[in-house]
Amino acid sequence: MANIATSYKIIGPFSPKEFSDTTTLAATINTAAGSLGESGDTNTLIDSVPFSMLGNVYIKLSWVVS
Repeated sequence: MANIATSYKIIGPFSPKEFSDTTTLAATINTAAGSLGESGDTNTLIDSVPFSMLGNVYIKLSWVVS
């Protein structure tokens, strides 16, 4: 059986006002997420969970590292 490792990264904060312009927000999220894991790894995004804390939005990204 293969070993499967998971990793995660939390990006943010994003203010509620940033969600009014989804095009800019998508670019900002992509930039903040960057590359998942180390170069040379094959990574597959398996989950993204937005959550709110103190009026700001954060996004938890989870992926499988192989």
